[in-house]
Amino acid sequence: MIGYLEGEVLYRSENSVLLKASNGIGYEIYYTKTLGEKAQIFTAQIFKEKSVELYGFEVLGEKLFFQELLKVNGVGPKSAYSLVSTIGVDALKQAIAFDDIKTIKKAPGIGPKAAKQIVLDLKDKMNFDSAVMEQSTGSSESSFYIQAMSAFKELGFSDREISPIIKEKLKNNQFEQAEDLIKSVLIQINN
Repeated sequence: MIGYLEGEVLYRSENSVLLKASNGIGYEIYYTKTLGEKAQIFTAQIFKEKSVELYGFEVLGEKLFFQELLKVNGVGPKSAYSLVSTIGVDALKQAIAFDDIKTIKKAPGIGPKAAKQIVLDLKDKMNFDSAVMEQSTGSSESSFYIQAMSAFKELGFSDREISPIIKEKLKNNQFEQAEDLIKSVLIQINN
């Protein structure tokens, strides 16, 4: 499996990039973000009956969430990629946690049936604390909690070990942005 590539960008279109790796091979990758002359891209390799496709991601978390979306019944690689690249992982996780079908449907190729299936299949996997989820979507605390939980999951922490620390920090401190909360938790963990 090809999971990561870096190299020189030879060609760029609206939906793909041709990346020449150090081995001299050019890889065509579905990729929608802006790139410079050199690029580092996390990739997911999809095997189809008549082809092999590479989907590119800026960060590992996007790739991992794309792979979770592929497990949803009725969501193929193009739809999953559309969700990750159009809406973004954090917004998707929040939409799933709050049953926000309208936000999920904003991605091209995603209808109401697919959006409902995504929520149904992935909501339990998000494992967000129910007390925090009861807060309104407009709550910065709720948003910070979701972002911090997502960041610590990517770092390999379990919900059980990190959730109480994040909740305690939110209860006792005011944070301007989620990054401040994450830094504060990291400092406490490392002491």
